[in-house]
Amino acid sequence: MLETETIQKNLRRHVHHLSETIGERHIWKNGSLAKATEYIDAVFRESNLSADHQKFSCYGETVSNLIVKKEGKKPDLVVIGAHYDTVPGSPGADDNASSVAVMLEIARLCKEIQNEHSIAFAALVNEESPCYGTENMGSMVYADRLKRSGVPVKFMICLESVGFFTTDEIQKYPFPGMRLFYPRSADFLGVIGNIKSLRYVTALARAIRKNADIEVRSLVAPEHVAGINRSDHFAFWHFGYKAVMITDTANFRNNNYHRETDTIDTLNFDSMAEIVKGLFNAFKKF
Repeated sequence: MLETETIQKNLRRHVHHLSETIGERHIWKNGSLAKATEYIDAVFRESNLSADHQKFSCYGETVSNLIVKKEGKKPDLVVIGAHYDTVPGSPGADDNASSVAVMLEIARLCKEIQNEHSIAFAALVNEESPCYGTENMGSMVYADRLKRSGVPVKFMICLESVGFFTTDEIQKYPFPGMRLFYPRSADFLGVIGNIKSLRYVTALARAIRKNADIEVRSLVAPEHVAGINRSDHFAFWHFGYKAVMITDTANFRNNNYHRETDTIDTLNFDSMAEIVKGLFNAFKKF
């Protein structure tokens, strides 16, 4: 039985440290990315997990992805990743400390299970502009190295802004017609993928609905439609892998997106805990 209170406490601790103690996290704020990696590494170690620091150079600075691999009965790898950097000027509580916190908590819970497939927990750097879509994007570096090493990646889960939920009818969509099929209230979780990843979009949406008290809506579309490629899953698509984004829809509902007002007090930790429960129970079957 998962302890909701403990999960929420841990989620709040991680988001507070990343967004409040450290604040904005990018290569132009000296030492901020290093402080974030130190914290993430320490949390992994609390769970007796050892992270590989995948270092590379970006604009003259050394930056790192942190990768924890938990071996399974089969070598096929399931990756769950979240970027820990922010845009300048934003503490990035929702974008993307919320996702890092969820990923860290799932890693803690998964340490006790015998997973069928190997799992990689990935804290990824440099998702934000100007690195997005370039060779300096952390997920591009990671996916490239997996490809070059011949690692059999089953699929990737990208956690992108998973903390902003409200019953207010503020939900926006890239196309007006989507309002006919999707809710107006901004209290659902999106599970999104390209056509190649349809199987995993369906499986994850079903697993979260079954194991968590949160509304789930899914979308499958061509890669360049409606901005569905705007996060680290894009890097895995780029290298031919299947990948799914799990999100609160970010700028389509959260007016604090990329602003100084993206703070911890705007997040819904009840919903975040349900996301942890849903994904953890899904991972028990992987």
